[in-house]
Order: sequence, then C-alpha cells, then structure tokens
Amino acid sequence: MQRSGRMFMPGGRRGRVGGLRDLVIPTVLMILLGGAAAGAADHESGFGFAISVPDVWLVLTRGEVAANAPAFLAREGNAGLSSIPLAMRRIVYDRVQSGELEIFYRREAAPGEFVDNVNVLMQPAELPSARDQLDQLCGILPGEFSRVFGRPIAMDVCEMRVRAGRPALYLQFDGAIPGTTTLQYQIERGRNATLILTATSTRAHLPRMLGEFEEMVESIRLH
Repeated sequence: MQRSGRMFMPGGRRGRVGGLRDLVIPTVLMILLGGAAAGAADHESGFGFAISVPDVWLVLTRGEVAANAPAFLAREGNAGLSSIPLAMRRIVYDRVQSGELEIFYRREAAPGEFVDNVNVLMQPAELPSARDQLDQLCGILPGEFSRVFGRPIAMDVCEMRVRAGRPALYLQFDGAIPGTTTLQYQIERGRNATLILTATSTRAHLPRMLGEFEEMVESIRLH
C-alpha cells in the first residue's frame, strides 16, 4: 500500500543539502572538540533510544555539541576550523544549536588520520514500503550521490532489513571523502519519522567498522 509523506532521499532536493551536511559535520566536530567526550558503554540518546557503544568509542552528546557551538563561528583561534569555509561552519552551527544530532567517534586514530565516526539524527521521512519503491530508490541514489560529491560513487548495498524490531533501509556506498566508505541505517520510528545512523570509515578499517556498527545498531532499544 502506498503511504503518504516523503521518503528520505539523500541525493534529492532536500537530501542533496542535508546529506552533505551530515557527512561533513563529524569532521568539523572532531577538529573543534578532539577528545572532549567521555568513554561510552550504554548510552541513553536524546533521540529516545538506548544503545551499547564499544569502550573504544567516544560519545559526543547533543548537549556537549551545543555547548561548544559558538566556537564554530569564530574567525580566528582554531587553525583547523579556519580552513573550513564560514558558510559550512554556519550550517554546522545551525544543526548543533537546534540539537539535531549526536556523534560517536573512535578514539584510536593517529593525529592527522581520518576519524571513524557515527552520527545520529532524526528526519521527517518515510521508508520504501514496496519492492518497486525500493528498486526505484536504489537505482536513483548512485547517480544522485555522484552529482553531489562530484565524482563517481558506487552503491555496494541498498536493501531493507529489520533492526530494533522495525523496518530499516540499509545503504553502503563510497564516502564523500575519497578512500572512505559510508554505512547508513534508516530505522522507522513512526509515521513520517526516521532514525538515521550514518557510519563513515576508511576502507582499510571497513571490516572493523562493519562489525562494530552492526553491534551498535543491533543493540538499539527504542523507548
């Protein structure tokens, strides 16, 4: 049966902007906050669920992000942030000020290395409810991502699964940053609401990320 509402289309008109923000935000936050977050085990998310996070990961909550948000707009003072356009930092600032995301990141990266990360947010979206809708979405996304990222993007996996007892769309594709891979679960929370968890890792660390991300997602307890 066809449902009303919008499907989350990372490469669509809405997703073309939102998807890029969601992939850039973790990088900006890592530059600003470094190791400010605490080690994690069972984490109670502000988005209405509990999740088990491996000890090697750090949790950056919405409150911690919001507390540091004004620094995103400083014109001087952080050499890493000064290399990021002010307009992009404004986008990040707006997102964190409204408390729209949480970040988990692995704390074993060497200085200057890409930091494997997971970001969590909610979107007013609906998932495919029929096979033809899924096929259409999976056929569109590689081209949309390629246009957004300005280079050919391969989609390795695009399928429906069940996670936390709910329908979930799973995507695995080339990351926005060359040499990385992005994994994403979109889990149905209710009518026109979707919980989105996006993990990005270097290809060298992908096998490790696949295992740890699955463990995290499978541990989710929705409230």
